Amino acid sequence: MTLSFKVDPQLKDALLKLADKENRTLSNYVVTALMKHLENHDIDWRKETPKK
Repeated sequence: MTLSFKVDPQLKDALLKLADKENRTLSNYVVTALMKHLENHDIDWRKETPKK
């Protein structure tokens, strides 16, 4: 699934730098960060029912 959204250019640059440090793509870095955020809030996204 593709998810698109706009961010401030400075935020994108900061995320790109972090992704580069971990040898990841920007997309992979953001997905990993989102999964960690959900985990930190005790949300098991794998058990959530997809919404259309």
